[in-house]
Amino acid sequence: MQLLDELKEYLRIDGNDEDRSLSTFLQTSISYLENAGVKQPSDYYLTVEDKEVFAQHRLAIMMLATHFYENRTTITPSTIKTAQQPIPYGLQSMILQLKWVNPDELSIQQ
Repeated sequence: MQLLDELKEYLRIDGNDEDRSLSTFLQTSISYLENAGVKQPSDYYLTVEDKEVFAQHRLAIMMLATHFYENRTTITPSTIKTAQQPIPYGLQSMILQLKWVNPDELSIQQ
């Protein structure tokens, strides 16, 4: 499964009409996490003994991409204080946890 397909399933989106926007949200989410200090694995779908090693990385990407998807409103000077939505607290906590994960070490150990 590709990240785009997983995001579409996560958001319950059928069809390909929004693939371009969703791909942008995915890439932006990955960049956001990298800029926050989260190292990204080379294989998001690495499985060892039926355990998905990087499921939390994927979930963080899905949650952040969903946040971008659901909060794509036009911001004007009069709505700037009410239109901006901070990222969910649970996602902030997940980012802090993932900052300590070294995907290269996990991939080698497996």
